Amino acid sequence: MNKYIPNKIQDLTDSKQRVMQNVVNEIENNSKRPKHQWRFVAVSFVLLVSIILFFFNIENELPSNKLQATSEQRFDLTKPSFIEERGILYLQGVTLGDSQDQVIEDLGENYTIVQEDDSEADLIMDYGGQSRFYFDDDKLNSVVFMNVDDNYFNELFKNYDGFKFFTSIYTDYDGHYFYSNETNQVLKAFTDSTDGNLQLSLSEYDSNFFVNAEYLYKTQQKLDNQQHSPSSFHSDLVNPTFSEEQGHLYLNGVTLGDSSSKVLERFGNNYLIGQVDGDGSDFVLNYDKQACFSFYEDKLLSVVLTKVDKDYFDQLFNDYEGFKFVSASSEDDKNRFIYSKKTNNIIKATTQTPNQELHLYLSNADPNIFENPNFLEAMEQYPD
Repeated sequence: MNKYIPNKIQDLTDSKQRVMQNVVNEIENNSKRPKHQWRFVAVSFVLLVSIILFFFNIENELPSNKLQATSEQRFDLTKPSFIEERGILYLQGVTLGDSQDQVIEDLGENYTIVQEDDSEADLIMDYGGQSRFYFDDDKLNSVVFMNVDDNYFNELFKNYDGFKFFTSIYTDYDGHYFYSNETNQVLKAFTDSTDGNLQLSLSEYDSNFFVNAEYLYKTQQKLDNQQHSPSSFHSDLVNPTFSEEQGHLYLNGVTLGDSSSKVLERFGNNYLIGQVDGDGSDFVLNYDKQACFSFYEDKLLSVVLTKVDKDYFDQLFNDYEGFKFVSASSEDDKNRFIYSKKTNNIIKATTQTPNQELHLYLSNADPNIFENPNFLEAMEQYPD
C-alpha cells in the first residue's frame, strides 16, 4: 500500500484572512441593508398618506352637484322643503324658470322622462312617481309633488309668515295657497281626486282661476293698514252670545251689514283671508276654522260658527221667546231656526257629520224657507 506524503506544507494565513474579511464585509452589508429598506418603507408610507389626503381634499372641494348623485336618495319627497326669497318661491330648492340642469343639480339624475296627454310641456321629468317637473324651452314652468305628508304641510302652512289664503275652511290643506304678489307665483295644495293624496303644485298664478289672488292680497294689505280700536270683549266661539235688537240678530256682537273693521275689532287680526266659490262674497275671514265671516262690498253677508257647544245652544234655543221652529228631515236630523220677520235675518243650527259638530249660520233667509211647512206653522204661532 503506497502512502502519500506531501513534500511541503503551505502557509494558509493569507487565505484565512481573506475569508474572514469577506465574512465581515457580508455581515456589515447585511446589517446596513435593513436600514435602507426601512427608509424606503417610511418614504413610501409618507407618499401614500399624502396621496390619500390629496384626493380627500379634492373630493371635499367638489361642487355640490357632483356629490348630489350619492345623496339624492336621502330626499324625502313627501316633505319637500319650501322657502321664499325676495318674492320667489322655492320648492325642494328649485323655482320657476330654472333649467333642466339646475333641477338635476338639486335632485340628482335618478329620473325618467314621461309624457302626459293633457300637458303641453316640452319635457316632463318624473322622480320615482313622487314629483314631476314640467319644462318649456328648457325653463321650468311648473312643479308637482304628488304624495305630500298632510301633517307636514299643516305645520308648513301654519308657520308661514308670507301671504296665504284659502278656498275651503273645513280642511288644513285642501284649497290652501301661498302667493307672491311680486312674482305672481302660487303654491297650491289640493287633494288628488284619484288616490286622495295631498299634492303641492308650484306655478304662475292663472288669472282665469276663480280665486282673485291679487285682490285678496290687496284687501289684506288694506285691512292690516287700518287703525282698529280693539274691543275688550272676549269672543267665545264655543259659547257665542246671542241677542236681537230692532229685528237684527247678533252673534258675539256682530250682525249682517257690519263692516270688516267691526269684525276685526271684535275678533282681532288673527285671521286667514280667502274666497269660497258659490257663497256670493268678495272675501272671507276665517278664524282658526271656528268662525268664518263672508263680506260683499265690505258688508257682512253671513257668519258661520263651526264648534258650538250643543248643550249651550239647547239652553239658548229653549229660553228664546221669539220666532223659532224646528225642521226635521228625519227623527235624528233636526235643524233649529231663529227668525226675524222684520229683517229676514235667520240663524240655523245644524249638526254636521261625521264629527257631529254643531254649526251655527247667520244669514238672510233663503226664499225657499217660505215653502217649509214648519216655517209656515211657526208664522201662525208668532204673529206680528
